[in-house]
Amino acid sequence: MKERILRVGKPTPLIGIATEPTTFDPSRPALLILNSGVMHHVGACRLSVKIARSVAERGVLAVRFDFSGIGDSEPRRGAESFETTSLRECTEVMDYLEKNRGITQFIIFGLCSGADAAYNTALADKRVIAFSQIDAYCYVTPLFYFHHYFPVFFNYARWKRFLSNQFRGFLKYSTPNEASAPTETSENFEMPTYTRIFPPRETVARGLSELASRGVKMQVIFTGGERCYNHQGQFRYSFRDVDFRDYLSVEYFPETNHIITQPAQQCLVVETVSQWITESSVPATPSTQRAVL
Repeated sequence: MKERILRVGKPTPLIGIATEPTTFDPSRPALLILNSGVMHHVGACRLSVKIARSVAERGVLAVRFDFSGIGDSEPRRGAESFETTSLRECTEVMDYLEKNRGITQFIIFGLCSGADAAYNTALADKRVIAFSQIDAYCYVTPLFYFHHYFPVFFNYARWKRFLSNQFRGFLKYSTPNEASAPTETSENFEMPTYTRIFPPRETVARGLSELASRGVKMQVIFTGGERCYNHQGQFRYSFRDVDFRDYLSVEYFPETNHIITQPAQQCLVVETVSQWITESSVPATPSTQRAVL
């Protein structure tokens, strides 16, 4: 296994790292690993590095690169949306690998915003034959509310805290408290936030139907950090009008947080993703393998 720096595009190149297997087969799809939010190509807790090296050990070429303006990739001119630039830059990297390495099929992996970019790129480019997402678009169902409220309703400790907070709040507002009143010298700070907007469910359902009709394989993993998802089966039920055939794999890891900081849970996620990518990257036709120079 070797790792090389890639510079894709001019005059402002995209910077990435290619993790190459010992034996390279151009008929086998390559893996693109996308940024998650503004996290650079190393990934949260080195998740991107671990996935790239894991699949390379199994014979899959992996490229983790930074979108323009993130990590090692300098900003490019223009004021287009992330949806537009991420799609164009994914296409740019695939074009580069097709021209220089002869690869014609790709698998894309992404977490959060990277999951969104993976889905959008798969819709737009038929060279994408599979994609893996962590905390993808999801939509609540009736069972979501059951799983959310049922444990709370019968939890004595929660009721005790709720009633205690209500009582303290009553005492607070019925007794003047000058110390808590704002003064002219008070400073208010607004914390920076990242807002992720889900498209309408019907729009995503149409996209998933199109992908399934093309035979695109999909792996969707949800963590306990995704507040809109709280039980196994929710994704399939929310898209019960989509005929996924045998192309969809869904996993739910409720003990895992959104950026997968726990070492044991990260090992579980890396193994789950790597195994699925390896199985999804089997060449469709036999080819003669050649050693990487």
